[in-house]
Amino acid sequence: MKKIIFILCLISYSTFAQDYTSLRKNLEHFVDQSIEVRATVMPTAQEFGFESYQMDSLNQLINFRDSMHLRYVVAVLAEHGWLGTSVIGKKANISLFLAIQHAPSDQVRERYYPMLEASAKRGESSRSQMATMKDRILVNKKQPQVYGTQWNYVDDKQVLFPLEDVNSVNEKRVEVGLEPLSEQELKTAQSKYQ
Repeated sequence: MKKIIFILCLISYSTFAQDYTSLRKNLEHFVDQSIEVRATVMPTAQEFGFESYQMDSLNQLINFRDSMHLRYVVAVLAEHGWLGTSVIGKKANISLFLAIQHAPSDQVRERYYPMLEASAKRGESSRSQMATMKDRILVNKKQPQVYGTQWNYVDDKQVLFPLEDVNSVNEKRVEVGLEPLSEQELKTAQSKYQ
């Protein structure tokens, strides 16, 4: 009887591990697709211009792939929660982040951010990705960002969106594994939203 229970547990564990292996591979595939298509943005823009038919087509492809990625990740999160690196590996964990970060709606980011934050606090997800998503949510609400991860272009110059606290932003960045901003970069920070 003990032998049968052991074999059933082994089969059950093996099936469970296989599910995560397949899930991990699918998530990694989405990351590869995202990187591949986004790598063509600047060359396409330089050759044909940002307002070209080619860029429109490329943007449509990016949006299509992002929507498929998001659907898959939302299903994963509904079934398993925010799986950490010890379960699905670093690249698949990045896939979860990218799908939510690239979502067309802040409601999606706001809904899943607490899962990412909890995973990051357990050491199972990237704290810098957590910081990046938090800043994006704040910036899109026209609130000052905490970690200085979000930039804008004003008069063709890259500037930081407004910061919550210019004096402590570098300390907060280091806490989440981001490099400190230079004095020059800090000087570009907007004092308010334009």
